[in-house]
Amino acid sequence: MFTEKQTENLSKQLYQIHEALCAALHENDTEIWWSTPFYIGTDEYELRESYDLFNGNCGIILFFLALYQFDGNKAHLRVVNKGMQRIFNKDEVINTKFFALYTGLGGVIYTCLKIFEVTGDVFYREKALDLALTNRKQLTEDLLKADILSGYTGNLLLFTLLYHHTGHAGILSMVSSLVDRTITEARISGQGLKWDYSRAKKAYDSMTGFSHGASGIAWVLMQVGKYFDAAGIIYLAEEALRYEMQYYHQPDNNWLDLRLGPHRLNKPNAHEWNLHTFLPEMTDVNAWAHGAAGIGLTRRMAFEFTDKQNYQVDCKNILKRCLNDIRKLDRDDFTLVSGYTGMIPFLLTGKIGCGVSIEAEAIFILEQAAKLHKRTNSYNAYVSCGAEDYGLLSGKTGIGYIIIRLLTDNRQIDILNPELPVRCSNKNFRQAYSVYNIKKTIFSRYYKRTLGELKEVSPSVFEANNIDEFQINLKAEFLNKKSAGAKTQYELECAVANLWKLHKGYFSFEQKHKHLRKMADESLSITDKDLVEHCFQLSSHVKIYHPDQKEGNELLLLVSDENGVSETNIGVFPAMILSAVDERGMRGLELINQIQSVFFKDIATETLLAELQDKVLQQLRLLIKAGFVVLRRD
Repeated sequence: MFTEKQTENLSKQLYQIHEALCAALHENDTEIWWSTPFYIGTDEYELRESYDLFNGNCGIILFFLALYQFDGNKAHLRVVNKGMQRIFNKDEVINTKFFALYTGLGGVIYTCLKIFEVTGDVFYREKALDLALTNRKQLTEDLLKADILSGYTGNLLLFTLLYHHTGHAGILSMVSSLVDRTITEARISGQGLKWDYSRAKKAYDSMTGFSHGASGIAWVLMQVGKYFDAAGIIYLAEEALRYEMQYYHQPDNNWLDLRLGPHRLNKPNAHEWNLHTFLPEMTDVNAWAHGAAGIGLTRRMAFEFTDKQNYQVDCKNILKRCLNDIRKLDRDDFTLVSGYTGMIPFLLTGKIGCGVSIEAEAIFILEQAAKLHKRTNSYNAYVSCGAEDYGLLSGKTGIGYIIIRLLTDNRQIDILNPELPVRCSNKNFRQAYSVYNIKKTIFSRYYKRTLGELKEVSPSVFEANNIDEFQINLKAEFLNKKSAGAKTQYELECAVANLWKLHKGYFSFEQKHKHLRKMADESLSITDKDLVEHCFQLSSHVKIYHPDQKEGNELLLLVSDENGVSETNIGVFPAMILSAVDERGMRGLELINQIQSVFFKDIATETLLAELQDKVLQQLRLLIKAGFVVLRRD
């Protein structure tokens, strides 16, 4: 793969990192550990101790384990064993508060399993099993996010690996529990399915990318689906990738980084949640965590699993983007998580007809990394702690880890794209998570009342690729059965489902409602005399639904908010106001006159007119306070 000279240079770079790690370690009679930087201010940090994979001791131990696989030096195993002893003794592990794969106890369990795989020491397998069973609830239920790095899908992959090595029924139950949770939390979108739309994520929509987004979730689902030969789980993975394609930005050959921090949220009209407001700053990031390089890992695997050409096309575009970024080399960051070195795993996934030497590109990246380190004693010039960060994903250890991966071509050295072993035959699992069963579960969630009216439907109704095709199938079913009740429910549930497709998650509505509350406070401070001169309109998160689409029937408000989409019945008087202002808007005086014409066909006294105007204004103020009506700013 490499010339003798290239191999010599890579080995030299590798052992320089090894020497630095040995110089930085702390040791007593039974334990070894390293200090980890923790930020306590913008650029100020202090050294503490961390056990996680991301930037703590488990990640460093995986490096020493990989180094043992590379050169067979048993001194590395001494470091591994004493390092793990330190971790097992730590109160932060015994009474841990963090449980994810890369950032918590999941990483300790994963490290135990990797040590068992390499050494055959059953102590580590049994320790992994004990930690998993002891912390079962926290590892499966308490993680708020779904992503692979800090969420429960990372643990889904972990438990599948643990089940492979132990065959323990309790672990298989934990796998099933997390698959069930993944199905339950799947939400429809403009296309595909998405996860992570709760308050735990601050983003424009459910995120793209490997570490915190759709590609990482899809990676796990594809691995688990293949392992158990469960086609329905692979279907979920492909739906995650289909969702992610909404945010592919063709001009930049990249997927948008949907994270929104204070800077982006301070843009004018940010509350309107228009993608173009944030777009200029969303196309730049390309690394393992966010952007094309990490996304490419999953799409390459999807192509291998399914042989679908669209994934092959994606990979070619990703390669172009990565090669272009490597040519520019305009960022001083070579860490695995956010830098150029994190691109190497994608480059190694296979020749994609690029006509370039992948080996040469990897060598170039590592040479430039060495130059930056020589100049700054860091592999990331954008952080103040780089010189003291020995973390696997965040610091120096990751560079050595990738060098071992290059020199050995060992796919087990795979922390950036962890793979499961060959598939396991489990008939019950395969049947429970068939494509049909998973589609039925997800599609039915949005059409419970329609299906309830129909009582029974043909199984072919659920043989749809997505929610849009299911809607068509369901409509044909109730038309065939001539069910008026099903038609009524279907039309309402279609309206609600369409709003679910547009919903951008908790954070989007949290920001919108902050703006709404501010505008409401300003509007409510206006006197009645001035208020009637303003134009009112329905708030953008509120839609009016008339059953059977006939005016005068009972009116429903379909309200999108932080928690989803809800239905609210509205009384006759507020319904008149909301129907009048609608989305087009209406001046206060015009609204009052319109309502007067309804209540008073004949001439009314000034007293009655004044009372009605007062009631209209009172109701308007209540609707403004509720956020249903806003003043239009022309």
